[in-house]
Amino acid sequence: MKLPLLSGRDVHAALQRLGFVEIHRKGSHVKMEHTDGRRIVFPFHPEIDRYTLRGALRDANISEDSFLEQLR
Repeated sequence: MKLPLLSGRDVHAALQRLGFVEIHRKGSHVKMEHTDGRRIVFPFHPEIDRYTLRGALRDANISEDSFLEQLR
């Protein structure tokens, strides 16, 4: 399934619903961490490139399906 174009705000909210908390923000990049130790870094831009988002989700071991469920 193709990821929709999302803003940094949308990604941040979905990750919070998945149990991630923001631990650092520098410039336009946000770093979030889960209680199990997984971390994700993504750009907090008005529009995030799908390829960039897919890579960040893969690095944090988050399935695209579980991420998309949190958008609804």
